[in-house]
This record gives sequence, structure tokens and C-alpha cells, in this order.
Amino acid sequence: MGTPVDVPWRNLVKVEPAAPCAATLAADKLAAEHKKRAQLRERENEKQREKQARSHFETRLKREKQREKREAARKRASVAAEAKAKTTAEKAEEEERRKWAADDAELRVRMQRRLDAEEAERNSSEAAARRMKDRWQSSRQQAAEQRAPTDPYAEWRGTTVEGDEGALDEDEEAEGEEVEDDGLSEEEHALAASRSAKARERDVAARRILAHSSRSLMDALGLAESATDAEMSSAVRKVLRLLHPDFSINLATKGTKRQRRIEAAFKRLNSLRADEAEATQEKQ
Repeated sequence: MGTPVDVPWRNLVKVEPAAPCAATLAADKLAAEHKKRAQLRERENEKQREKQARSHFETRLKREKQREKREAARKRASVAAEAKAKTTAEKAEEEERRKWAADDAELRVRMQRRLDAEEAERNSSEAAARRMKDRWQSSRQQAAEQRAPTDPYAEWRGTTVEGDEGALDEDEEAEGEEVEDDGLSEEEHALAASRSAKARERDVAARRILAHSSRSLMDALGLAESATDAEMSSAVRKVLRLLHPDFSINLATKGTKRQRRIEAAFKRLNSLRADEAEATQEKQ
């Protein structure tokens, strides 16, 4: 055996636990009671928190639903207002279109009436102008018929119009034609050509003097309005020489129609000269 070890006495004695005293038991019971109550309060608080959370969630859900209802109502009101505004705009546009169509139709009616009135006025004016023209032509014709017997130059006016005063009758064309060479000498041929040219110039001057348009000395001589007195005097002397009965080229026309026309033109030219001189004296 080994060497014995010294062990303290107290370690060899088994110590029995002491029985709890009444105070300890009371304290433990009270602590357990407090613990139980604390757990109950904790459970109550937990239930209260859950109830509040549920209440908050329900309140938030209710508010969200109310907000959605308000948003939906607002959208419905907006759509209704937009549809109403669109309907009002369409009605206004339709009313404006009808008004414009009515105004356009009225304007077209007024324009047509005005055009009809202008057409009637134009037709009336044209009819009045035609009646006036007819009366004027009738009065002119009557005046011409009444004046014809007293016109000393009516027989010699013929059908000559302005710009064709030199036209000749068929029985008078021979004298104004070119002279044919029938064995005449050069001097005789030149003299015959000169006489023919003078005869043509004389007949043209006579026709112009006796024309309807020759109402003044200027017209009878075929001069422009800008002609000077010297040019007029020269033209008068030249034409009077051509028309004078004693001029050599007029001697062969005795007893013919040409002679009577030449004498009528000679008298007419002298009459125009006298009228011109009288008008000049009155101006002075």
C-alpha cells in the first residue's frame, strides 16, 4: 500500500444540504410569481402590439382603399368632363359649320342677285345702246336722204372711202395708165408720161376734195395738222392749177364725166378756202 495521505476531516464528513427555510421558500415563490406575472404581462403586451399592428394595417388598408376610390372617382370625373367638353366642342363646331353654311348660302344668293341685276342692267344698257345706234343710223340715213338732193357734190362723191380717194371709174382708167411706146420719140414719150402722171394726181386730188371726210381745207389737201401756212399755200396753188379748167391736161376732158368732177372739186376747194379765210378772220 502506498503511503497514507493526510486528508482534512471536513472532507471526510458528508454534509447534507440544509432544508430551505420558510423565508427562502417565500422569496422563491414570490420570484416565481413575479416571473409568471411578467410573462403574462409580456404576452399581454405582445397581443396588444399585434392588435395595434393589425389595427394600423387595417387603417392603412382602409386609407389606401379610400385613396383608390377617390382616384377612381377623380378619373371618372375627369373622363366625364373630357367627354362633356368634347361633346360641347363638337356641338359648337357643328353649330359654327351650320352658321357658316347658312352665311355662305346667303352670300351666294346675294351675289347671284347682284350678278343678275348687273346682267339685267348690262342687257338694258346694251339694248338702249342698240336702240340709240339704230335711231342714230336711222336719223343719219334720213338726214342723208334729205340732204342728198341739195348736195351739189353728191353726184361726184361716188363710193370713195377714206384712204381710197384716188379710185377711178372704169371709163376713166385709160387716162391714168402708163403710156405705151407706139413709135414715139423719147421726148414725146416723156411728155405723155408726165401728162398721165399729172392726170392721175389730178384725179386723186379731186376724189379727196369731194370725199365725205374732207370737211376742212387740211383734209381736202391731205395735209397733216402740223403743216405750216406756207405748205398749205403751196398745196392750194398746186391743186388749183391741176383742177383749173384751162390747164392743158383738162382740155381733153370737155363734155365728159371727169370734167364735171374736176369742176365740182375746183368749186369745192374754193369754197373751203373761203371758209378757212372767214374762220381765220373771226379768230383775229
